Amino acid sequence: MKKILMLLVAVIVLAQTAVSQDITLRFTGVTTSGDYVRLESVRVSNVTRSWNEVVFYPDTILSFTLTGIADAQSLSAEVSAYPNPFNGATNVSVSVLQSEKATMQLYNLSGQKVAERVVDLETGDNNFEVRLKNPQLYILSVTTTQGSSSVKLLNRSCSSENSILSRGTGAFVAKRQSWSPFQIGDELSIVGYATGAHFLPVSHQIIQSQTSSENFTLVFDTVPTGALPGLFSVGANKYVLFSRGNLQWSASGTHATADSTAHGTWRFAPNQWDTIGSANNNIDTFYTGWIDLFTWGTSGWNSGANAYQPYSTNTTYLDFNVGGSYTNDLTGNYANADWGVYNAISNGGNQPGMWRTLTKKEWDTLINYRSTASGIRYVKALVNDVLGIILVPDNWNSSYPLNAVNTFGIFDCDTVTAADWVTLENSGCAFLPAAGEAYHYVPFHLYGVGSKGYYWSSTNSVGSSGYALYFSNPQARADQSQIKHIGIAVRLVQDVP
Repeated sequence: MKKILMLLVAVIVLAQTAVSQDITLRFTGVTTSGDYVRLESVRVSNVTRSWNEVVFYPDTILSFTLTGIADAQSLSAEVSAYPNPFNGATNVSVSVLQSEKATMQLYNLSGQKVAERVVDLETGDNNFEVRLKNPQLYILSVTTTQGSSSVKLLNRSCSSENSILSRGTGAFVAKRQSWSPFQIGDELSIVGYATGAHFLPVSHQIIQSQTSSENFTLVFDTVPTGALPGLFSVGANKYVLFSRGNLQWSASGTHATADSTAHGTWRFAPNQWDTIGSANNNIDTFYTGWIDLFTWGTSGWNSGANAYQPYSTNTTYLDFNVGGSYTNDLTGNYANADWGVYNAISNGGNQPGMWRTLTKKEWDTLINYRSTASGIRYVKALVNDVLGIILVPDNWNSSYPLNAVNTFGIFDCDTVTAADWVTLENSGCAFLPAAGEAYHYVPFHLYGVGSKGYYWSSTNSVGSSGYALYFSNPQARADQSQIKHIGIAVRLVQDVP
């Protein structure tokens, strides 16, 4: 009898496919560990016919009308679940073209019917809550006078009962109808986007020839330790994640390096707006407080320069030429002179080689040339009473109001409280505070703390300088020539495979 029931369910699914005159794609997001992820949007590209469609939350369904078929509506009810997979309970939407009576039945993997409900469906979307006792795969079947539809439900936790509860009408999961031309067998590219503090915003790309309706589970990698969840393009098909704060060093403790160990500890600042300021004056071989303004190429790796330690404060640029030459970058044979390549960052994965400094060209792309979904690349802002620049991720789709965008305007056109910054940070935004610069002359002095920002690139400029990102009122540029023996901030990134 169980086998007969399971066969009946399979026939129902096949019958639904046969009568449908659409290709319908349904999308669900999960992490690599199987936890549910809310999809912010899904981009579907028809490679065969060169068009794109984007489905935005709360839509999770995209339907294509087959070329040459006038009526693209399914004759039976359309059933979808959100979220799916889920923990004990999920929402189910049943959409019909006309009011009618329907029977809803839940089956487990053994073919046993665990719940049933006869309902009166209204035209449009009808919402239900399904509760399930045991973690396993179930099939929900909905039968109307026009035919039957079904959906697979993956329960990952336990509920107190097996039940189908009515939640009224009104769409919580919408079906987006595409008006772009589509034929069976067209090759589609599918990329999912999501926002949140614990997973990467873009799923792996799926490319395939589409011959039938399908449910897609888009898998999102978790965010590496110490990284923000926002994805930033810095070149053609080249993306990075920003660290959760400016780089800091203390002489206290030891850490792993690319070739051995070294004294001292590297970390990312606890908050994105944190700067050390005047305490950088205490820089010394054995200073156990924190510093965050570094001279050029001072990772601690013996690069052939006269000065290469994080506490180096020599007063001539000639001492900071990696490899003994003013023409070398902090890349290639001299990549270990990059702070993030050579050192383990204690709160950033604690392994060497996980992070790096952006090149001059990458800073330039980030600030001036990348294309973003919101049209915003950066905003000069006051965050928690600290002046700086907010960098907006490529796929940022927030309703949070940002004003003077992509301009050389003044900082306080946008004022963000610490509470609001949590929302922006969780959506992937990076904040570069105006940390200023340190002149290690006698007497030592700081310049521009709280009003100007300087951030090293890994690219050499003229003999005395390296390139840096620079911003102030009213400037923002990625090609600042910064003298190598002046200390400025370092913000590391991690490449996305």
